[in-house]
Amino acid sequence: MNVLAEIGKKNTILISISIVLVSIHTIYFYHSVRPEIETEKLIQQLVRLLLTIGLLIAVYKGKNWARILSIVLFSIALLGALIGLGTFATPFINKIPLLVMIFVYSMAIYHFGFAKSFKEFFEHQNADTTFKESVQDSKQLMVAEEFWRIIEMSKSKSLGDYDKQQTELKKELQKLSAKEVLEFDNRFRTLRGEIYDWDFWAAAYIINGGCSDDCFSDFRGWLIGQGKTIYENAVNNIETLSNLTETNDGDWEGLSYIATEVYESKTGNDMPQGIQENFEITGEEWDEDEIELKNKFPKLWEKFGAKK
Repeated sequence: MNVLAEIGKKNTILISISIVLVSIHTIYFYHSVRPEIETEKLIQQLVRLLLTIGLLIAVYKGKNWARILSIVLFSIALLGALIGLGTFATPFINKIPLLVMIFVYSMAIYHFGFAKSFKEFFEHQNADTTFKESVQDSKQLMVAEEFWRIIEMSKSKSLGDYDKQQTELKKELQKLSAKEVLEFDNRFRTLRGEIYDWDFWAAAYIINGGCSDDCFSDFRGWLIGQGKTIYENAVNNIETLSNLTETNDGDWEGLSYIATEVYESKTGNDMPQGIQENFEITGEEWDEDEIELKNKFPKLWEKFGAKK
């Protein structure tokens, strides 16, 4: 389970506990203001509580019907709490439970319906119940045309949204066998290693106004994600990067890890060795000096450096 899925798991548990506690408090509050306990009503409330717990357990286990049903029910509960907040003529302190309900149900609706961490955890839970492919090692590179087709598909479907491109790439890779995913990653690592060069690091530095080692690794993965034309043009002439209209504000992390996540979800094991990426930087080192960088890549500096 990756870090994002772990966060989704933790938040799912916390939200589920909060919903149960809100339900228990609602039952207590209902009967505490009455002279005696209404047995029939209490039984109905306890049955609903047990059904709610069962529903939350089903959501935790990755059942899509439970996720959809929970969003519908929590939306109804949220609407009821909002109506109650606006219509009950009681002191503000007595409305605090309603405010808590509004907060908890709002968080639940957002988490189960929209949160990336829950989506990652949800996919993990479902992956655990599917047939796992056998682990296969390979030094083969995916055919270049197929590799770039997949990259271009993910970019086209994302409409320029880099986070969405990662999701779209994952969808495309999930259609492949584990061996094909590894061969995709082999091609990706090879391309990323080919531009482990001081000139490309300078370009990333200018574009971002600074760039660490990790940042440069992410930049190279992001650049591959821009597609064959942009990548190959940059290899031939780095100054062509000055034509970029969108750089995701230097937030380049993510694309490099998708193949590993998909492979591990398919096999239940770590990604094997595969191709060993080039980690020997090439080219001539430069100083973090504005004048040197400006003279080195004047078009890039004019487009990005002068604005930093």
